[in-house]
Amino acid sequence: MARFELYSEPVRRSYSAPVCSLACLSALTLWIVNVILPFIVAYNIPGFWQKYGEYREQPYVRFQHQLLFSISSTSGQIATWSTIPNYNRLAGEQLRVPHVTSYAVDSNYDGKPDAFNLTVEIPVNSDENVQHIQLMLFFSYQLSMFSRLQAQCMAYIDRMSAMPISRLDIGGDLMMTQRNPLPWTGTLTTSNSSIINTDSVFARDYNFLTVLRNYAERNETTHLHNSYEFQTLRGSNDRQFTVQTYIRFPEQIFVYRSGFWQLMKFAWIQYLALFLIFHYLINKIRHFIFAYGLVPTAHKGN
Repeated sequence: MARFELYSEPVRRSYSAPVCSLACLSALTLWIVNVILPFIVAYNIPGFWQKYGEYREQPYVRFQHQLLFSISSTSGQIATWSTIPNYNRLAGEQLRVPHVTSYAVDSNYDGKPDAFNLTVEIPVNSDENVQHIQLMLFFSYQLSMFSRLQAQCMAYIDRMSAMPISRLDIGGDLMMTQRNPLPWTGTLTTSNSSIINTDSVFARDYNFLTVLRNYAERNETTHLHNSYEFQTLRGSNDRQFTVQTYIRFPEQIFVYRSGFWQLMKFAWIQYLALFLIFHYLINKIRHFIFAYGLVPTAHKGN
């Protein structure tokens, strides 16, 4: 007559030995190997400690209503002007006050400016042929998603033309360059100081090269990327030079230094994945040692 299995249960067999015995030493050794070996393997695989991370954020950028410009020809400087009174006092006869208009653009109405538009109109004489323009625009720059960064930054525009021009249209993305990663949390204000010493009465402190060198020493600096430009040649009746800028503030990737708990989160996942594999293999070894009596033990079964 055919038989059917109606019920089954496993037989549990336990092994015991004195504390000071080879069997106990073997069990302890296997336990230590099971705990430590996955860590050694995971540690030697690149990426175990995620010391740095990346995230995307759109910065909060605002124009500080501060600028400095200079226009010149091949024969020398034609005119200059700044929103800094001390600079204007040093400009002498080359000082020429322009007409400046600017406004921010918030295309998605989220409270963060997405772009910035600036127009500078400078009167010029009929014998003044503009071929070189230098323009510095100063902004405040803030991040808030992880570390709260507060910085002062700028956009520097330097363009030359082989022919006299009456208008320069230029645009691009204001992107931050980091020399060191941002901290995980906290407030960072190391770059939140004036780029130009506006209290100085010395011309060397307003020199474009000096300002750029000092600015490059900061950890966080901004530059125009993905830029375009269009130059309009000067006509015989043009008595004005115009600079039109359109600067976008896009979302970009920032690098930060991971915090302790973030380090542990990624390390623990990798360790646990290897621990389960080693736990399975070491259990097979443990079964072989005790089931086949490679070390003396006392055992009983239920």
